[in-house]
Amino acid sequence: MKNITWTNHLIEFFTVVLGILLAFGLNTYYNNKVEEERALHFLEGVRLEIEDNANEVGEKLEYHRGIFEDLTKNPSEVVVRLRLSRVKNFAWQIAQENSISQHIPYELYSKLAEIYEAQDYLQQNNKEASTMMSHLNVLSPFYVVGVDVSEKEALEFSKDVKRGWAPIFEDFITAEQNLNELYKEALEMF
Repeated sequence: MKNITWTNHLIEFFTVVLGILLAFGLNTYYNNKVEEERALHFLEGVRLEIEDNANEVGEKLEYHRGIFEDLTKNPSEVVVRLRLSRVKNFAWQIAQENSISQHIPYELYSKLAEIYEAQDYLQQNNKEASTMMSHLNVLSPFYVVGVDVSEKEALEFSKDVKRGWAPIFEDFITAEQNLNELYKEALEMF
């Protein structure tokens, strides 16, 4: 019988195990790099979406400030029209579905989540204001039907109705200002 040199077998065994572990480690490293690149790709889409949304909200903010100023100064002269912000969240939804949170800094992910929550709030305000305005436009003429009202009383009614819109536009302005601040903060983090 031959003597088995256990030392050589142990060295070969540990060499094979080390090779396998090294292969797993390299594979994991490569997969993480691919995932990080995908996350950066999705993050770029979110950044572009935020820039577009910031422009949209900025335009509507200026319009709403003008309406609010007119409503507080001379409500009888104002034509109240809502211009709703059409903010998007497609890139954010896709990024979330692809687990972007695991590959970006927590602070940035948290800021992005805060932005999209604020956008949802603004969209909800938009829907409520649209509903209120449509009800007002449909119902307000019927408040005076069949009632003998002077032109002065009708004008006062119109002013009162329009004055009631001032707080709504003030809410729009506040929500849009807050959202614009969040956009700026997030864009600085990219």
